Amino acid sequence: MNKVLISSYFPKISYFKNFYSSETVFIEIHDSFQRHSERNRTKILSANGSILLTVPVKKNTKYIMKNVEIADLIWQKKHLMSIRSAYGSAPYFIYYFDDIKKIIERKHKFLIDLNNEILNYFKDILNIKTELRNTNEYVKNYPKKFGDYRTKKINYNFNDYPQVFGNKFKSNLSILDLIFNLGPESEGYINNLSQIKQKQ
Repeated sequence: MNKVLISSYFPKISYFKNFYSSETVFIEIHDSFQRHSERNRTKILSANGSILLTVPVKKNTKYIMKNVEIADLIWQKKHLMSIRSAYGSAPYFIYYFDDIKKIIERKHKFLIDLNNEILNYFKDILNIKTELRNTNEYVKNYPKKFGDYRTKKINYNFNDYPQVFGNKFKSNLSILDLIFNLGPESEGYINNLSQIKQKQ
């Protein structure tokens, strides 16, 4: 099955489950940009609990996702400091941080380009073979052969894994949390996620 997903900044762990069961994943770039959404923010786990990292975007009249521009570069240093503070002692931090740092520090003009570079990086790290494409136009209702996950929410059972901070496990954080803590085991963790069946 082909699937359609929204663009996301360092997506949640569950986001990547879609790639292992799809032939092609289309990233929606023609939808309306929504502030305070996963499109430009992600959640990581710090010593002070869960925190949001947000990429600032320019205020303009063209609020189509593909046209959204990043407002400034001040956020880059803040995000890198927060990631280092949160995961510097994680077992696999040294294996991935330099690559992630390069992606964040690159001077992307458009948010979609930043998000797509992040997605392609993790696609390789997680050994995902699914083809990745941007949508060509906005389609309100896709045919049944497509899985439209732009607004559809699926709940999964998340097994605990060791996290740097906190005594209580925090599930479905940014993919950063998983990759820094589990490293090569992240692929298996995502593949083993089981969907919570809804009660009839």
